[in-house]
Amino acid sequence: LGELLVGVLLLLMTITSLTWTWAKVFLFLISSPFATLLYTSIKIVTASIAFWTKQSGAIIYIFYMFNDFAKYPIAIYQSFLRWLISFIIPFAFTAYYPASYFLKDKDGLFNIGGLILISLIFFTLSLKLWNKGLDAYESAGS
Repeated sequence: LGELLVGVLLLLMTITSLTWTWAKVFLFLISSPFATLLYTSIKIVTASIAFWTKQSGAIIYIFYMFNDFAKYPIAIYQSFLRWLISFIIPFAFTAYYPASYFLKDKDGLFNIGGLILISLIFFTLSLKLWNKGLDAYESAGS
């Protein structure tokens, strides 16, 4: 809840400094739920790992370290890391790529279209992994 409040406050403080068109407003309203879907899908993947390892804390920590990388402009990273946080653990599509479109008018098809496509693909894969995990589930307790 705290992150949501901070995000809303920052958005309200900066919204007037952006040039808004009807298309941008529409794409913003579309991109927000898809970014949330992608972030949730990544959480499902990391939680699913516990079905096989019983202890997934360290793996979850590693995944979320990649989230920290995506908080900065990805141009500062080497190409392999950019590719990793864009397409394998795609945190860059939760904020960096959409922000590139809204702040700099960079390639809406890739930045917003890519967000939609990657979030749908990742959500589908995360649910498949979750369901495989449910099939493999063994109680760790007595």
